Amino acid sequence: MDLRLQEMLDHHEIRQVLATYCHACDRADEILMTDCYSGADSFDDHGLVRAAGPEYARQMTDLVRLRTDAVSHILGQSLIKVNGDKAVSETFFLGLMRLKPDEDGVSRLNQLAGRFVDELVRVDGAWKIRRRTCVRDTSLTLRVEEDMQATYGLAAGTRNASDPGATLLKLAHHTG
Repeated sequence: MDLRLQEMLDHHEIRQVLATYCHACDRADEILMTDCYSGADSFDDHGLVRAAGPEYARQMTDLVRLRTDAVSHILGQSLIKVNGDKAVSETFFLGLMRLKPDEDGVSRLNQLAGRFVDELVRVDGAWKIRRRTCVRDTSLTLRVEEDMQATYGLAAGTRNASDPGATLLKLAHHTG
């Protein structure tokens, strides 16, 4: 195969695993998130949670369900370097997290701009995250004082199979 074509395919497949990871986090899907990692040999450092990929996925999806009403990741540009069955990448992201109301009934919106700095490996033909460091470039937390869009009749996102994206893409959504 033409080396340029293989590089394009590798970059596409790596971007797919990065997008799948974000989808799994946003939907609190532990099984799908776990599948993004190379196994027990993987490691994710997200500051608050530092663990092997499968354990990280369990802890993070539990935190997402416990502490948030909604999470949305937006991926930006990626710099990816592939060397055979190994790759490194840096991907910019914006993470938006609407926290559950506190004891005073106040909801907050966390905004995090940062980068996923990843080492990836091809396992049985599929790219997986071997090591990840989540880098915070800047963040902001705001009190949610009004949410005009909530009254506009938009379809509501859910963390189960009734979500419009899950229905259209026929995603299983393994959430607790």
